[in-house]
Amino acid sequence: MFVGKLMANPYQGIPNLAAKQTKAPSAPAPSAPAHYDRVEIGAGPRSIQAMENTSYTWAAPDSRLQKELLPPSEQPSYTQEDALMNQYMKQFRIEGYFDGETFVNTSSEPVRLVVKDEVSQEELEAFRQELAEKGLGDEIDWQGVRSDFVQMGANFGNIERFSQKVDYLASRYAVLKDRIQQQYTGSQQEAELQTLEQIYAKTKNELADSYAKNIGGLYESLGQAGAAEDMHSSVLALVDQKADAYTAHIEQNGLDAGITGPDQEWLKQDDGYMAAQLRQSASALLAEQNTQSESGQAVYDGNDLAFAGVFAKKLAKQLEDPAWNVNQSDEALGRELASQYKALKADAGKAGVSEKLTNMLTGAFPPFMDRLMDSLDASIEGNRQWAAEKPWISGMIRTSAIDRQSVYQAFYGAL
Repeated sequence: MFVGKLMANPYQGIPNLAAKQTKAPSAPAPSAPAHYDRVEIGAGPRSIQAMENTSYTWAAPDSRLQKELLPPSEQPSYTQEDALMNQYMKQFRIEGYFDGETFVNTSSEPVRLVVKDEVSQEELEAFRQELAEKGLGDEIDWQGVRSDFVQMGANFGNIERFSQKVDYLASRYAVLKDRIQQQYTGSQQEAELQTLEQIYAKTKNELADSYAKNIGGLYESLGQAGAAEDMHSSVLALVDQKADAYTAHIEQNGLDAGITGPDQEWLKQDDGYMAAQLRQSASALLAEQNTQSESGQAVYDGNDLAFAGVFAKKLAKQLEDPAWNVNQSDEALGRELASQYKALKADAGKAGVSEKLTNMLTGAFPPFMDRLMDSLDASIEGNRQWAAEKPWISGMIRTSAIDRQSVYQAFYGAL
C-alpha cells in the first residue's frame, strides 16, 4: 500500500501535468474540487482516491488542559491563595527516598491521589482555619524546598524566564537563611545552614551548567571559543550577587509580607510566599543589580545573559528549521541576513548589553550564516533526490546549491 501526504492539490490548473506523468495526450480534470484533502491508497502512487467526509463530536474546552504547566521557579506569582493550596496538597505528598532505582515509601498513611482542580472551596476554607489555629510549625520543610527547585535548568524552551529563575533561587535562599538565623542557635543553626548551602549550591550549579551547555554551547559551535566557560562563571556570580542583594535588603528593611492579622501568621513559615513578597518589595533594587556585575567576578551581567539567551534561541530555531524559501534569489537571502544583522546591533544597543557581548554576538553571525546555508543546501539536496526520482518535476523546484559568494556580496553590500 502507498500512502501519500494529505494536502491540497498543488497541480490544479497546470495543463497536461497528468499527461506528462502518463505519457497520454491529455488527462481529464478531476471532478472533485481542487482543495479537497487527498490520500493516495493503492498499489502505486498513481492510484488516487478522495477521502470520505468525516464526522466529529464537539467537546467544550477544558481550562485545566489549557494551563501552561510551569515549575515554581517560572510561575509569574505566588499569592496567599497559591500558598494555601500548596500547603493543602502537601498533606498528600508521598514521603520516601530512592534506593538506587527503587523508591522506598516511608509514609505510614495510604497513598491518596488528589487533583488541585477538584479540591472544593469548602475544603480549602476549613484547612485555612486549621492553619490559622495551629500554624505550619517551626521545622523547615526541606523536602518541599528541594521539590520547588526541580527543573531549574535553562534551555531554549524557557530562556525567556531565565532572569526569573535567578531571582527565584536567590530570594528563596535569602529568606531561608534569615529564618534559620532568627529561629535556630548553636549546632542546630549550623546544621540547618549547611543543608541550605548544599541545596543552594546544587541548584545554582544546575542552572549554570544548563545555561553553559545550551546557550554557551551554541555560541561555541559558531566559533566563539570560551563562551560556555564565561557564561557558566557569569551565571554563578549573578546568582550569588542577587542572593547577597536580597539578604542585604532583608537586613536593612526586614520582610514586609503584607500579613494583616493573626489568622495569616502561618504564611511566615511558608518561605516560598515570603520569598515572593521579597521579590516584589525589592524589585527596583534588583533591577539595578541586574546590570552591575561585580568587578573581577563575572564576564557578563544579568542583562547580557538574558539577551544572549533569547538571541541564541532565535539562531537555533533558524538553523533547525530554516524558514527561507530557497526558490528566492541568493542575493535576496544576503539582504535578508543583513537586515537581521543590523537588527541584532540595534536591539543590543537598546537593551544596553556590554560591548564584550555585542562583539561576541556579531562575531558569531558569519559562522551562523554558513551553518544556515548548510541547512538550506541540505534541503536542496532533498529536492535533487526527488527530481532524480521524478524528472518531470525538476523544472519546478530548485536543485542548484546556494551561491555563497552572491549571498556574501549582497550581505556586505546591504550593511
